[in-house]
Order: sequence, then structure tokens, then C-alpha cells
Amino acid sequence: MNITFSTLQVNIFLDQFESNFEKVKQYLLKLPELDKHLVVLPELWTSGFTENLDQADLANREILSRLHLIAQEKNLMIAGSYIKKENEGFYNQLVILSPDNQISTYNKNHLFPQLNEFTNFKQGKKLSILHIWNIKIGMAICYDLRFPEIFRSYAYHNVEICILPAQWPQKRINHFNALLQARAIENQMIMISANICGKINKTQFGGNSSIIDHLGVIQKKLENQEAFSSSQIDIDNVYKWRNEFPVLENIHYQMSKEIENFYFDTRD
Repeated sequence: MNITFSTLQVNIFLDQFESNFEKVKQYLLKLPELDKHLVVLPELWTSGFTENLDQADLANREILSRLHLIAQEKNLMIAGSYIKKENEGFYNQLVILSPDNQISTYNKNHLFPQLNEFTNFKQGKKLSILHIWNIKIGMAICYDLRFPEIFRSYAYHNVEICILPAQWPQKRINHFNALLQARAIENQMIMISANICGKINKTQFGGNSSIIDHLGVIQKKLENQEAFSSSQIDIDNVYKWRNEFPVLENIHYQMSKEIENFYFDTRD
């Protein structure tokens, strides 16, 4: 079964909801209309890490309604993260919407301390899996990438694909690239990332959005400019590799195991 994946990379402007949306809209309208097509947008692409949370929540609700019309017109599954208000708190929330306006969500589990995300956002407590096209899609956001247990948990639940919107800076872009490949290889899982590019305030972002297959092979990768990229992948190859090289059958959860400690005497 073939599925087309697209990743969209843009430079965004803080609090410029309408101009950010219009830019992304023009890219989305250029994408081909296909039977099974998932596009991933960056983290907080409508707003950036704004302090105007109520304004962002209100704008994002309107933007998601407009995105649904594009999803319907282009037969797209559209994923990205947004500032959303729920239960008297704000979340950095990944939303996947379908052409028929079905919605799946994931609230970022690992908030980034250097950006003081804990000040503005509540921490997500659950992982999320979207079931569609007889496959499973896992969800994560940016800093979550540094926590392999998330992706191992998805692999344990037989997830074939994981998507990751991000705002990853240029100065640590080598980590971004290495970790994405590692997550794909160790979990025999397709990884789709969408980062931003350009500069916001004093931070230069690193781009390098990519589509990486279950073998860790980079199918598509953007550099550090505004662009989109697409790749068609046969999901049956994921199952074939997992059967040929059944690493995931040998998962042992080390957290629950007893630790045997050894202490050596030393003579100083």
C-alpha cells in the first residue's frame, strides 16, 4: 500500500497569524491531490512561541476551520501543532485533521525548559495514535524527540509512522538529524519531521525537515529554505522488514528490571 508523505518548511513570524496562514496555504494548494496523502506542518507555525495565548487560541480555531476546507479540496490529511486552550489551560497541541473534518490530537509531553514552556503550557500526559488506512500513526513534538521511550512505546503498539512538527535551532541541528534517523532505525518506523527555517528574534532555526524510512534511509530532506518535499512510500516494506529482522519482538523494558550493583574497592 502506497502512501504519500509531504513535509512543509517555512519561516514564520511571531503573532502574524494571517500572513503565516496565507504562506502555508499557497504551499498546500500546490500539493497533488492523491488517494492517501499526509502533510506535516511545523510546530506552532501559525503563531510561534507567543505570549498572547488567548489570541493564539482564538486565531487557531479559525485557522483550523479554514485548513479543513483545504484538506477537503485537496483530499489531504494535514498535521501541525498549535496553541490550544482546553480545561482552563493552554497546550502545545498537535492536530491532525482529515478531509471529512475528523480530528486527532496530541498534547506535547516534554515541554522545553530553555523556552520556559512550563510557564505557558500544561504538560501532556498521554501518547496518541491515529488509526487510518489500516495503519497506525504516532505523534510527537520537537523536544519529545530526545526521549526514546516515547517512540519505543509507539513501536510496541505496532505504529508504522511517527510525525514530528518542530522548532529546532540551527546550533543543534546535527542532533535533530541524528535522532530522527536513530528513532527510525531502532523502531523500524517511518519518521516524518517538519521544522521551521530562518530567524525568529535572535534564534536561527535549522530547517532540515525530512522523510526517513523504516531502514533509516533519508528519502527526502530539505535544507534551510522555505520549501516542501514529498515522497511515496510502500508501507508493506515496513512489515516485510519487521518480519525479516524482528528486533521489536526482542524488546525488554529495562525500567522494570532489577538492577544488580557491583562495587569495586579502589586504592588511592
